[in-house]
Amino acid sequence: MADQSNYTSPDERLPALPIDWDELENEATTLLQRYLRIDTTNPPGGEEAGVEFLAAILRAEGFEPTYYDAGDGRVSISARRPGTNSAGTKPLVLLSHIDVVPVERDYWSVDPYAGLLKDGVLWGRGALDMKGMGIMELLTFLLLARQKVEHRRDILFLAVADEEEASQFGMDWLADHHPELLVADGVINEGAFGFGELLGKRGLIFGVAPTEKAPLWLRLTAKGRPGHGSIPHGDNAALRLIQALGRIADIETSVVLRPETEITLQTLVDNGMLPADLDFRDPQALKGLAAASDLVRALVSNTVSLTTLGGGKKRNVIPAEASATLDCRLLPAQDVDHYLDDLRSIIDDEKVEIEVSYRCPPLVSEVRTELLDHVEATIRHETNGGVVMPMISPGFTDSRIYRKHGVPAIGYTPVLLTTESVGGVHGHDERISTENLRLGTQLLLDTVRRAAGVP
Repeated sequence: MADQSNYTSPDERLPALPIDWDELENEATTLLQRYLRIDTTNPPGGEEAGVEFLAAILRAEGFEPTYYDAGDGRVSISARRPGTNSAGTKPLVLLSHIDVVPVERDYWSVDPYAGLLKDGVLWGRGALDMKGMGIMELLTFLLLARQKVEHRRDILFLAVADEEEASQFGMDWLADHHPELLVADGVINEGAFGFGELLGKRGLIFGVAPTEKAPLWLRLTAKGRPGHGSIPHGDNAALRLIQALGRIADIETSVVLRPETEITLQTLVDNGMLPADLDFRDPQALKGLAAASDLVRALVSNTVSLTTLGGGKKRNVIPAEASATLDCRLLPAQDVDHYLDDLRSIIDDEKVEIEVSYRCPPLVSEVRTELLDHVEATIRHETNGGVVMPMISPGFTDSRIYRKHGVPAIGYTPVLLTTESVGGVHGHDERISTENLRLGTQLLLDTVRRAAGVP
């Protein structure tokens, strides 16, 4: 972001706005309930219905939104609030995605699309990823207008399609067809949550992700000789695939302490989440820590998850082919081709093919950004002892497209979760408390006011 003289000093507390936060919490709850009830499962997507929902709200508040139609209902939307003196600056983007991942209904304890409110908690697919954050960004955008807040730079509200399936009809399509949307000085998006409990310890930790791991989606296909199930032989495609997957599962994962993660772990040590005497810079100690924590393992190593498995048509027929999909996530600065070569060597079977379904070059982003400065000022002034934890996002987001074009983007969903509740992301019984909707909107509004600059 440009010319720091245009920003409120981090030492200053912003003047309070006359907002009835009880009323705002009720509004956020109602809006998110309505949003959750719109099924935008991807595939197939159907984001157009979500766009119409958002557009009606924006128009009622005096904004004229812009639609971006990639075809077949894959629609994105934006709205802009001009700055009072935006010459020489670029917009601050509030980015979210409209689509959600599928559910396994039998494993949910509630209807995942009912927007159920129970004991102050909203349940539904997308509550955390990321319709809840989308509503916080929408209300932040609207509150600036309602309160007639002056800010120097333009603010762009942008809700997009197809993030969950690698953005072919969302941000990638927008980058090709509407590159003006990439002209920005900063982006606030998903990518990191806050925690009131982490690694079994209580605290007040707000994650901020200035960078993220890169996805590498693979399809493994094993070929073999078909036959009758009553006469086993040594060329069974299903067994070949299982053996290949077993070799992958047995990989001894190496650990890498990147600068971003060193800051993360030091923050956890300083705030009592990890032992004060833990020397995480020692490779063996780091390996032990990774073995004890799924989160830490994801932050210090390349990971691979088996996500689908299939093969065979009938119980008494040996299949000629069996397949599986792998979700690999690579740390920044890794060599994708080198990783693939290693994987082929580990599988060591010419009858098992590896097809790359999607790859993204692992990018390295600056940890220290002015957006992070504004987040830290917000947490310092607006919470009671909250701490900012810079980190690599284990997932990947549409922020990668902005970063590829040199625009700083942070993952920052300022809510307080637990290790258990964050498991709802792409899992079962996804949910968010109405208190978190309120807190997230409060902290996001303060951050945006700082980042958008004084006139």
